[in-house]
Amino acid sequence: IPNTAVRCISYKDSKAVHRGMFIGTLVVSVLMLGMHLAGALGRAVLPDLKVPDLVIPTLMIQVLPPWAAGVFLAAPMAAIMSSVNAHLLQSSATIIKDLYLRVAPQQVANETRLKRISALATLLQGILLLLAAWHPPEMIIWLNLLSFGGLEAVFLWPLVLGLYWQNANAAGALGSLIAGALSYTLLASFHLQLWGFHPIVPSLAFSLLMFIIANYFGRAASSPPAV
Repeated sequence: IPNTAVRCISYKDSKAVHRGMFIGTLVVSVLMLGMHLAGALGRAVLPDLKVPDLVIPTLMIQVLPPWAAGVFLAAPMAAIMSSVNAHLLQSSATIIKDLYLRVAPQQVANETRLKRISALATLLQGILLLLAAWHPPEMIIWLNLLSFGGLEAVFLWPLVLGLYWQNANAAGALGSLIAGALSYTLLASFHLQLWGFHPIVPSLAFSLLMFIIANYFGRAASSPPAV
């Protein structure tokens, strides 16, 4: 996932990476174990609950004092708002810096115009998000699985092979991005399971295959200068 990979680049050294792997695994294990246990055991406390996504906030309201329930309910709401805000800004920056300015590089000096276009891009994406959330799924986990599966199908091979394959180039990465996005979108949208697999499996296979094929049509990456 790109935003996670960018954070990994900020590690001080290899020792910090190893320490982060241990601490991160421990913290995430505790959080996920507690969350999943609350979801599973919540059925015994709330047998009449109709919407599974409401089990955590409903348990908070019934089990915790009012002030504590308010604090614990405010925390995930703040995290959700922060995440949506960060992704909107990142998407707008990608549209402006990686797409628009590549097509019209002369506009880089027009700061006022760039601000207006960036604000418009953020507004349009926000409207699309509101429309998509108008009829949410029964469980938010299905939306999470769909989005993370798409990110994996699109970005796994460009990230991994871009880092560890010396002959990887931009053509292979672009071909892999397109193949992963199209295959996963089609398979997930039409609920197709090739060879009985979840859409992520054939999507990763197509993405890898397209990376290898497209890589032979692109220019080889320039070697770093000798020290």
